[in-house]
Amino acid sequence: MTDRWSTAEVLALAPDAAVGLAAHGLATPSAWSDVGCDDIGVWGLYRGTSAEPYDVVVDRIGPAWRCSCPSRKIPCKHAVGLLLLWAEGNVPSAVRPANVRAWLAAQQRRAAPSSGREAEPELPLVPAEAPGPAPATREEVGGPAPRERAGDRRADDRASRVRAGLAELDLWLTDQVRRGLTSAELARADTWEGVASRLVDAQAPALANRVRRVAELVGGGVGWQERVLAEMAGLHALAVAGAAPSRLDDDLAVSVRTAVGWAVSKEEVLAGTPVTDDWHVVARSDTDEHRIIVRRTWLLGRRTGRWGLLLSFAAFGQSLAGFPAVGTLLHADLHHFPGRLPIRALVGRQHEPAVADVDGPAASSVAATLADHGWAVAQEPWLERWPGVVRGTPARATGPGWVLADESGGLALAPGAYLPTLLAVSGGGPVVVAGEHRANGFAPLAVRVEDRAAVLA
Repeated sequence: MTDRWSTAEVLALAPDAAVGLAAHGLATPSAWSDVGCDDIGVWGLYRGTSAEPYDVVVDRIGPAWRCSCPSRKIPCKHAVGLLLLWAEGNVPSAVRPANVRAWLAAQQRRAAPSSGREAEPELPLVPAEAPGPAPATREEVGGPAPRERAGDRRADDRASRVRAGLAELDLWLTDQVRRGLTSAELARADTWEGVASRLVDAQAPALANRVRRVAELVGGGVGWQERVLAEMAGLHALAVAGAAPSRLDDDLAVSVRTAVGWAVSKEEVLAGTPVTDDWHVVARSDTDEHRIIVRRTWLLGRRTGRWGLLLSFAAFGQSLAGFPAVGTLLHADLHHFPGRLPIRALVGRQHEPAVADVDGPAASSVAATLADHGWAVAQEPWLERWPGVVRGTPARATGPGWVLADESGGLALAPGAYLPTLLAVSGGGPVVVAGEHRANGFAPLAVRVEDRAAVLA
């Protein structure tokens, strides 16, 4: 039998820290049945909360794994947990069951041409019960350098899935534009949810959430067709750019990957050079995105004039941390994520405790903030939100709605419940408002009241 692996070697196979942590909790002998191992494989049944146990098999030579659970993590927590159980000496030597022997034999045949590994004859799969549909399985085969090759194959597999998902999305967008935005199909929520679900299957979760947000615009007030068409154009741009990232410059390629759903680790971001400044905490918004509450906190550097966006998440019904509070000044290091518009950030070292922001941030004119927003959209045409701090007077627009006006022009305000408070604070005069440029206008999130900020959202 091959040498037993250490716990560290097993955990090195986990695709992320969450899987490794969960696997520790699964490496309990009482949670498993029919476990066994030999010189190549480890197998067993994990009894969790599902009606049927999960059938787990690991080929340690590949390495390769198969599990009947629905997880999209490769390897999943059950495969890693089974290997931890084996590494700790809690899996006895046994004769392979027929289904395990069949799968391992298939793995050996697949690896034989490149590794010189001799394949065993495959035995027919003999089900323990009456024949039925086989459970969904996932598998992966490595090569001469198993752990590195496994990671490479995972990345290649995901890239292929993402490209296929983007191609399907672009085809669907083309069909909808051809049919017209007033088609009955486009008005149905399940149409959009189907597109989003397929993007999730293609491992493009951020793009799936964006599709769901576009769906919320359909039929939403006067001019919704223009807004939906603009958002669909952004989706088209991402689909085209994401299909051929090698044609983009490095910063833009990173931005596209982020918009599609590829994550950058916090460790990588915090390893970058920080921007040290006194950061005005100017605004905050909370949105419900598919039962996940997303909090966006906007920071503006007093010396550098740079923006920073802090993101935090919580399951629906759970609370989010209030730090840093709107209306405070934070003297800290900010580490920005890479991209064409490096705006999302993490707080690094905090040099002093946050204090009340008595003076507040410098405000732009209407024309200046519109120009700034236009520049940002030119950098990333799919941009959904861009911050701004504007000084203006709330006034009725010539058409429906309201604007924030000054001598340079009018800034259309997005519909919202903030209007009575904004009008009361302004008293018919100019005020300093912090908020977000969105597809349906500028959304005020906070307003300055003398020496402090009042949250509107």
